Amino acid sequence: MEPSAYRSLAFLFSLGTMPIACGPKGGDTSDGTADPTDGTTNSTTGTTDGTSTATTSTTGEPTTGPTTGDASETSGAHPACAAYAAYHVECNPDSLTPVTEVYAYCAVVRTRVEAIYGPTCLAIQDALFECLENSPCLSDACEADYTALQQCWPEASAGCVAFAAKSEECYGMPLPIDAAGHCQQYVNAHAYYYGAPCGSAYEEWYACLIDLPCPEFEMQAGCDDLKAAVDLACESA
Repeated sequence: MEPSAYRSLAFLFSLGTMPIACGPKGGDTSDGTADPTDGTTNSTTGTTDGTSTATTSTTGEPTTGPTTGDASETSGAHPACAAYAAYHVECNPDSLTPVTEVYAYCAVVRTRVEAIYGPTCLAIQDALFECLENSPCLSDACEADYTALQQCWPEASAGCVAFAAKSEECYGMPLPIDAAGHCQQYVNAHAYYYGAPCGSAYEEWYACLIDLPCPEFEMQAGCDDLKAAVDLACESA
């Protein structure tokens, strides 16, 4: 990990779309995550030179560019975001965007991380931001915190635990130890971006797939009515 990666808001963009994989087939979705029934990984990226690139998401999250300003402008901000803003201002003295925009985007990302990855991962992210504030700009002093965040997944529901076990059984190959967490991240991401009914529809479809014989499970065939309900719930959001 290059130390310069810490200086970029691309780091923030990456948190909501960390790669996931829950099965051995290929395929992706339109929101930058991977379908646990397909097992691909996808992630968004940005630059690592103190700038970032991204598009506005379906939740209306803002795009941002380089940042500048006085970190004191974030008075009243969440301590973790104030810490990140202070670090970013110090390490990007020539940037142009007000620091208030850095904080505003950080606040959005905190909400997203909590919703998709849960409070444990959010606490790790906050600890990383606080570490960055107290570290030199060109330093890997926070590498351990960054690695912990990249390896953090939400606590898996019983359904995702069962789905991961079914995948391992049917494909006859061991899955990563955090496969169930990957599955939960996928469900949570759809609930966050497309609404709770979308997330619930995925959970019901997976519950049906789990009860199928392995050949049907592998083909995702036999629960067509619930798959149609997924399409309806997630496309209408």
